[in-house]
Amino acid sequence: MKALRYKTLKEKIMNPSKNVCFLTLICLSCSLSQAQNIIPGFKGGLNVANISNLYGDNRISGHVGFFLHTSIAKQWAFQPEILYSGQGQRYWDRDVRFTWALNYITIPLMFQYYPARRFYVEAGPQLGILAAARNKGPNGYNADIKDGFHKTDATLNLGMGYYANRQVGFYLRYGLGLSDLTPDDNYSYANRVLQLGMELRLH
Repeated sequence: MKALRYKTLKEKIMNPSKNVCFLTLICLSCSLSQAQNIIPGFKGGLNVANISNLYGDNRISGHVGFFLHTSIAKQWAFQPEILYSGQGQRYWDRDVRFTWALNYITIPLMFQYYPARRFYVEAGPQLGILAAARNKGPNGYNADIKDGFHKTDATLNLGMGYYANRQVGFYLRYGLGLSDLTPDDNYSYANRVLQLGMELRLH
């Protein structure tokens, strides 16, 4: 009985997706309650994605969504986002190329530090919700493989950005997946995503 309780507790603690979801709620609640000036905006750009332990080529896709930007202290800001993000990877099977096309609704929670007025570095957790998963191949092959993947994904984001003026900015961000994508015990897969894009503040 003690061993079973310990195993259950360990699973709860070690589940990155659940921890990120809980952290999401805390950060949103705290930031919105303290925010004095919330600036909405839109962003989007290029994704260069791959999956750990799956050998092949990067999947080139994109991301688009909106954000809320707010200052929380001198030189510090908090920026929660909701994005639709294309991830996955191209791979080879018996000299035939396939693509794991994994599309997520992602919720990054980015803490930004401004060492200069227009330049920032950022870091923060991200919760991903799997919207679609397809295995694409030649001759129109397109199979639904969503049931073979976990429905949520946890990621750590690191990045930087620069605003050309008060409204238009450019950014580079890398997402390091923290959770296993599939329930298969024989392999461990995790998302890896490099994002390059532009963001537009509405005021």
